[in-house]
Amino acid sequence: MKKLMTCVLACGVLLAGCGQKPDDRLVALEGQVKSLETELEQEQARNETLQDQVTKLDGDLRDSRGDADELALKVSKLSSKNEELVDEIDALKTKLESAEARTTTTTPEEPPVSEPTVETPEETPEETPETTPPAPDPKVKQRLTDLLPLVKTGTDREALNEAVELIYGSDKQTRDDFITEIQTWVKNEPNNKYARLTLARALTTRFQDLEGKFMKQGELAGQIRTETEKALETDPDYYEAVHFLAILEVNYPAFTPEFKGANKDLDKALELQKTLTWEDHFADIYTAYAQWHRKQGQLDAAAAKVQAGLDHAPRNQGLLDEQKRIEDASNETEGN
Repeated sequence: MKKLMTCVLACGVLLAGCGQKPDDRLVALEGQVKSLETELEQEQARNETLQDQVTKLDGDLRDSRGDADELALKVSKLSSKNEELVDEIDALKTKLESAEARTTTTTPEEPPVSEPTVETPEETPEETPETTPPAPDPKVKQRLTDLLPLVKTGTDREALNEAVELIYGSDKQTRDDFITEIQTWVKNEPNNKYARLTLARALTTRFQDLEGKFMKQGELAGQIRTETEKALETDPDYYEAVHFLAILEVNYPAFTPEFKGANKDLDKALELQKTLTWEDHFADIYTAYAQWHRKQGQLDAAAAKVQAGLDHAPRNQGLLDEQKRIEDASNETEGN
């Protein structure tokens, strides 16, 4: 303001020296004042803009520091989890070595007959409460009995799907009984591709009985793969077997050769689909292919596979769910 008043006085003196009339001088001074006020307002607006930018930059800096702290915490948690996994693997190795040692240990020799032996009462182990397995549901057993002839036709996919869902949600005894029926079918007709694939699908329900038993899970996965490959030996273009095998391979751990080579069977399934009338479960191959790409960090390729599937089945929930997972992975990558 001091500068403003100084300018006004200077202009007054100048005008007075020029011999202008008072009214003219006043008008000139008012013009100068307005001009200066305008400039002052513009400077104040620029100052406010700069202050807003400083405030925003300060907020961004705080957010960045918060993100850095959060990432450091995540890294710490992952490192801790890796250490726990290493400890679990070491414990499993120790148990395995102990089990192998027990199997190779020779039984002690019996005492000579000439020496009398003193009979000691057998120690009775402490009774531990056992959980009673659920009893088989008669209605489920009857339904499976009704479905079995339809399943054995090999062409009733809905009957097979229903049977697999029933034994998956049932008790272990019911699962075992149904699987035994299918194994008998395979034994009687070893070259029947339908029997082989039905057995492979039924065996997948046994994973829930092997929770935490990783070696047995691996053995079961091998049996399932073998049965599927037997079906394909009979008919290499048996679509349902190719479909099942491709999805099975995608669900292997990403470091395994089965997972890494899954794209070959996924491509074959897509080629076979071109020769068939579209069915809803064909979309599963697009979902699996997208998942295969996503697990390897190939998010653009994954999104393209989902979109290709949605072009055929725009409301397929499996495709929409996978699309959401890809978007989340993409956002997380951009955030990092």
